[in-house]
Amino acid sequence: MPPFSHWGLRSKTLLIFMLLIAIPLSLQGIITYYDFSMSVERRTADYSAQLVGQINRNLDRTFMEMQRLSLMPTYDPGVLGILRKYSGPALANQRPAVEDLEKMQLYIAGMTYNRPEIRGIQLFAGSGYTFSNVDASAIRSFTDVKQEAWYERVKQADGAWVVIPKHRPSYYLDNGGQDYVSVARLVREPNTNEGLGVVKIDLKEDVFRQIVSNVKFEEKGGLLVVNNRSELFFQQGSGGLTPEMMDELRLTTELPQASNVRHMNIRGKTYLAIVDYSDYSDLKVISFIPVESLLKETKDLRNFTFGIGFICLISAGALATFFSYRLSRPLAALKNKMLRVEQGSFKQSVKVESQDEIGQLSRSFNRMVEEIDRLVHEVFVIGLREKEAELAALQSQINPHFIYNTLESINMLALKRQNDEVSDMVSALGRLLRYTVGRNARLVRLREELESAASYVKIQQLRYGERLKVMIDVEESLLGYEVPKLLFQPLVENAIYHGIGDREEGGTIWIEAVRFEDELLLTVRDDGKGMAEDELQQLRQSLTAPPLSAAETTGEHGLALKNINQRLVLMYGERYGLHVDGSPGEGTAFTITIPIREEGERDD
Repeated sequence: MPPFSHWGLRSKTLLIFMLLIAIPLSLQGIITYYDFSMSVERRTADYSAQLVGQINRNLDRTFMEMQRLSLMPTYDPGVLGILRKYSGPALANQRPAVEDLEKMQLYIAGMTYNRPEIRGIQLFAGSGYTFSNVDASAIRSFTDVKQEAWYERVKQADGAWVVIPKHRPSYYLDNGGQDYVSVARLVREPNTNEGLGVVKIDLKEDVFRQIVSNVKFEEKGGLLVVNNRSELFFQQGSGGLTPEMMDELRLTTELPQASNVRHMNIRGKTYLAIVDYSDYSDLKVISFIPVESLLKETKDLRNFTFGIGFICLISAGALATFFSYRLSRPLAALKNKMLRVEQGSFKQSVKVESQDEIGQLSRSFNRMVEEIDRLVHEVFVIGLREKEAELAALQSQINPHFIYNTLESINMLALKRQNDEVSDMVSALGRLLRYTVGRNARLVRLREELESAASYVKIQQLRYGERLKVMIDVEESLLGYEVPKLLFQPLVENAIYHGIGDREEGGTIWIEAVRFEDELLLTVRDDGKGMAEDELQQLRQSLTAPPLSAAETTGEHGLALKNINQRLVLMYGERYGLHVDGSPGEGTAFTITIPIREEGERDD
């Protein structure tokens, strides 16, 4: 891609228009989407925080009631008496009396009255006997509580109440693989603080479901209830998490023992976690919501915003293209006209379509081109007329007939005295003069130009003798084509004086003409001393340099090489002219390229 400075005005204008449209639209869409997303998250977080707080308070009330129930046996003398009777290890595996058993069952049944969330209340005596409200066929009569996994927690509490996470009690015969959350404590003798047994209240999972059923969570969210050891008490919904991911969320250390709201990344998926912690029960209620589902409405808004923005961008792009074209079209037309003027065509004008700065520029351009054309025409015509006047004045001073008659007299005298060399030189000079000053035509047949060159060569061969050889190789079919007058003579002269004139062994000059498609190639080459590369480069530059004086265009031996090249460029255009090539010791070649004019197109 070209650099920005090389772009066209239309492309720059279109780019600026698109940026001015796209940047505000994009910023507005991004800011709107971000603000709406944050607003949705804040509202959801605030609402969810209220819900989990309410759930935790309800759980606190429930466990507060269970804590009160677990404390009741300690204040009942009858219960303490029965536990005291069966607390000794010596009474292991001894069933209580029917009277004691009935009293305990009635007492426990009163504790569970109208509490469907309680699966069972067990009083474990020191002898291992289990007093319970559960049917005798569904529970073991004797249980060694010290072998239970949960007993260590109760023992460490040392009489305080303990909340035991989900576990599967071994004393239920019809458990069916169900897990329960329990509240338990040691039952001690009030006076001696001696341990009499353990009271354990097993709660069904329904106690959590009833509390949670009163609140409404996100459909794709989830809820966890854990303690400070990250042990699970209750779970509802998965939020798209696998069991392993749920365990990772439950066991994460990013959730402190405090209420807060934070983002959590679990295996590349972001969740909004709302935590509420209870100092009373030491439980954390965790609500987690997938941000992806939470922002579903936000994504719909984003897609809608992007869709509207895309439509607006396309519409604005079409308008920007139209207006950039309208704005740059006059400038593009002006640029094209200026390029034509630069190429030398001064008959150019631009249509003025407006009164703004572009219109004023167009009018100024039209006036400038008209003035340049007028000045160039005047300078060219004046200069041409001056040259013609000088040439006419020069020719008028020479009487051609007098010169021809004189040369003819010299020729006759040479023949009379049998001096053939003088006769040949005078005849060649006469033909050369007739060709040079006898006609005013700019274009001649190739045949005539070759005959003139042959006359010049004849004169030079009389001077140089056998040291000078000239070979002419031109097809017969090319002799009728028109070429500018006096092309070969300056090139042959240059080859003689600068190529082979000073060499003792002399040299050979070849004059050739070939046709290549619609062009005629005229070549004059020699096998002389040649030219170095720096000399060739200097000569090529001088051929295209403007002349500074008449001495630069006309030399002692006729029209100079620079004049030939300038004549060809003026007559046929920049693509035609004189080309020079050569190398040291290998000679030099001058090639003229001109377009072919068929016979009958003579320009006199």
